[in-house]
Amino acid sequence: MDRDVARDDASSPAQDANEMFEVCEAPTPSFDVRTDRPRGTGALARRADVHARGEWHRSAHVWIVDAKTRAVVLQKRSMGKDTFPGMWDISAAGHVSARDDGDSLRAAACELEEELGVRLSDARRDLTFQFCIPAAQAALGGCNCYEDVYFLRWDRDSAGDDFALGHAEVTATRWESIDDLRAALNGASDEHVPRTKQYLDVFFPALDAFVNHDRSSS
Repeated sequence: MDRDVARDDASSPAQDANEMFEVCEAPTPSFDVRTDRPRGTGALARRADVHARGEWHRSAHVWIVDAKTRAVVLQKRSMGKDTFPGMWDISAAGHVSARDDGDSLRAAACELEEELGVRLSDARRDLTFQFCIPAAQAALGGCNCYEDVYFLRWDRDSAGDDFALGHAEVTATRWESIDDLRAALNGASDEHVPRTKQYLDVFFPALDAFVNHDRSSS
């Protein structure tokens, strides 16, 4: 693996209703997921209030991908989460808070370490940005969030396939084939956190291209 990835004991921070988020402007119909980025309003608000009011804010998603086996890591969200408790979700994900200074890459790296115990020596090198999706999920039990999506290459032969979990947020992990994940999310599985149609329409082609590139270059 072309990186120094260390797995230490994951920290287990409690979810904080008072965590501060920057409130963002709602997306326009012309928002381009490849090139556009959310625009902050300059206002800060508590996590609990942002979610209760359905205000737009930001998050970072990291999908851990093993190209050789065409599989990704899923995490099972703890029952203490305020959105989609107990459901299977992205490898690691979390909100971009005020302490991240608007840097979703920093947030992504922090979530990897907090939730799975994965510490990257160089997140800018190891995490590959894919797109930014404005996902309106408040009506589905989630929140209205601009979701910055990153992929992390993983070789299970050399790096293993188990993780040190931050149990306040994650209760289990499993590897799932890309084909099974595609069927589950497109079929609105009641075990998986739902994703918007726009997310799925961009995510799976990006994931297929990422995997195919790795397999062809290996």
